[in-house]
Amino acid sequence: MLDDGSEMDRPGGVGTDEQGSAGGDAPERADDTATQEPAPAEEVAAVAERFVRGLLEAMGMEAEVGSRVEGPNAFVDVTGENLGVLIGRRGQTLDALQEVVRTAVQRRLRARVRLLVDVEGYRARRRESLAEYARAMAERALRRGTEIELEPMNAYERKIVHDAVAEVEGASSFSEGEEPNRKVVIRGI
Repeated sequence: MLDDGSEMDRPGGVGTDEQGSAGGDAPERADDTATQEPAPAEEVAAVAERFVRGLLEAMGMEAEVGSRVEGPNAFVDVTGENLGVLIGRRGQTLDALQEVVRTAVQRRLRARVRLLVDVEGYRARRRESLAEYARAMAERALRRGTEIELEPMNAYERKIVHDAVAEVEGASSFSEGEEPNRKVVIRGI
């Protein structure tokens, strides 16, 4: 239980009221938060940290959970041993974990949230290797005077690639395709 008496940390009690509903008189739609102001990052970080701790406890996993705020963004970092199961193949489980946490915090705070969950520094390592790879592909595309199509990526990773390609003079990039197979094309022409 949280200090405020809510049951957000318990499985089955995630953001629910005593009747088991998501709260309020009408069911919340996914787009309800799209027009709302973002919640304060400090509040997002605190609620997300508590939620992740409760989730890991319910899963029987031991890990350290910490949170921090950088500008308008909240970050939750999970560290410990044998946490690969939380990352999954190519970060897919981590992406799903982040979406669950983001949705739970958004429902709890009834506001948009800017939140990034990382396990064992995976996202930071992935961000650096992806940016390095994107710059190398941009250089290759320039040398060849062609386009290079990368593998499908999520929106977060595509943004990293676009930003890295923008650092290479003469190269450009764009995204094409439909989710979940949307990919970046790097142009060196």
